[in-house]
Amino acid sequence: MTSPRRRIAILGLGPKGLFALERLVHHAACEGAALEVDAYETHDEPGAGPVYDTSQPEYLRMNLAADRLDLWSGDNSAVPAAERLSFQEWRRASGAAGREADDRYPPRAVVGRYLVDGLERVRRRLPVGMRLRLVTQEARAARTDHAQWTIIAADGSVRAYDEVLLAVGHGTGAPMSHARAWPHAAPLVPAVFPVTRWLTVESIHPGTVVAVRGFALTFIDAALALTEGRGGTFEVEPHPHRLRYVPSSNDVRLILPFSRTGRPMLAKADPQLARSIPALDEVAGLGSSRLAALPSGFDLRGDLLPILASTAAASLLVANGHRTEGERSRRIAGAAAAWLGRACDGSAPVAALDPVEEVQRSLDVGAGLRPPDLLWALANGWQSLYPALVGRVSGTGLAPASWPAFLRLAAEMERIAFGPPPVNARKLLALVAAGRIDLSHVRAGRITTEDGMTSLGRGPSRRRLDVVVDAVLAAPGARASRSPLVRGVVADGLARVASRRRGLEVTADGGCIGRDGRRTAGLSAIGRATEDSVVGNDTLNRRLHPQADRWARRVARAASTRADAPRDAGERRGEAA
Repeated sequence: MTSPRRRIAILGLGPKGLFALERLVHHAACEGAALEVDAYETHDEPGAGPVYDTSQPEYLRMNLAADRLDLWSGDNSAVPAAERLSFQEWRRASGAAGREADDRYPPRAVVGRYLVDGLERVRRRLPVGMRLRLVTQEARAARTDHAQWTIIAADGSVRAYDEVLLAVGHGTGAPMSHARAWPHAAPLVPAVFPVTRWLTVESIHPGTVVAVRGFALTFIDAALALTEGRGGTFEVEPHPHRLRYVPSSNDVRLILPFSRTGRPMLAKADPQLARSIPALDEVAGLGSSRLAALPSGFDLRGDLLPILASTAAASLLVANGHRTEGERSRRIAGAAAAWLGRACDGSAPVAALDPVEEVQRSLDVGAGLRPPDLLWALANGWQSLYPALVGRVSGTGLAPASWPAFLRLAAEMERIAFGPPPVNARKLLALVAAGRIDLSHVRAGRITTEDGMTSLGRGPSRRRLDVVVDAVLAAPGARASRSPLVRGVVADGLARVASRRRGLEVTADGGCIGRDGRRTAGLSAIGRATEDSVVGNDTLNRRLHPQADRWARRVARAASTRADAPRDAGERRGEAA
């Protein structure tokens, strides 16, 4: 007699949902599972989702190197090896390389086309016992009677499932700032993405003065949309990484960023710099081993910071051809530890260099035009240890009391380690040099309105504004989520946010922990909504997070038609991620 199909709902089919589906196809083929899968996604390009929309301008780039992009997580028993192409292989095979062939940081639109193509390859190779349906309605609510789950869609339709996976990413709905009362006379543009909706010539007229809240990656994208996106061009200067900006008639007149600290994100270093120093691999291996050996509930300052400081010191020494022992090593490790400690306190000092000089120096060091410095060593150490760090900090690895300081540290490390690709840093500097970006008010600038005039700053340096753009994205996790699904399961006690964290608390295979501290059967979550329970979700690097694979294995085994398959695999309660 044929076994009934186990009904699965994947809520969100952007990249994270696609990764989970790819793993489910693999494990369903291995287990002979009988599955009926509904994937809910309202974006018209499932697999890519809004972040990797294929119609967005190509000046909007990844800050993850192209050689780290690969949809396929190892083997897939349903999809032949010849069809499991990495991003680089796909670009060459599809003819999408062109002038981008050697570009280490590709446009997000091109990556979106790769993801859409990957979804089609998955759909063509579904195993015999698996059915997949794409549901274009937004899933608005999830309910359970402890025997099955009910998903209520935006059109009022109701469907029943045995398993539900939340993979909603950035969520849906209007930007958070759009709902806030705006007390100023100058109009507010509440978001940057998609730039083809928010930053058009109709909403922000040519020749206007624009203040932009935020000074991180989204600010750079906004600045490019208001300049290059309107016909401006960048010309190569006789220097390894300098450009000259040539404006168009549709440009805005001036872009004025303002932020809490005014500190820029530093340019990513050329990966060839680190690859040219083989001893760095040994340094990273030692640091990763020390991280893996930390006990559960380890302390940030007493346990983690010494590893980060010594790794940075050793990285700097070997990069400059020195030994990693002795007084020089202890002095550099002490300086690194002091820097890291200030970052944990949220009191990282204002740099001796201004923002332009900071970015320029990071480009020089990253291109090998200057010797590596302490910031390069700290960034390189963080990057090289990051996979081990994600695995050890996630779940119950870090002591609860250490989380506030860790979040401050992670924000500062993101600034120096996960900044813009060099090409966008070069464009940023060119826009400053051309007078299109003015950094006079970048640190702690305040917007005021007096006598009907909205301005940034005070005194003789203040600038009258025509428009204000909010370029600060909502924080990851569940607390700031715009998803009604995430908010709903927390409100109903089916999921919870751990103390001092932001994201849904999940088990090793993504299972949600409810208000009572027990696993909620049939409900799992991956991606941005789980941030802090699982660290570092804003990435397409599949090597960092095993939760989707573990979820898919458990679901496939529970639906296996094989007589020897364990029916309760993965149903452990309270297991840390």
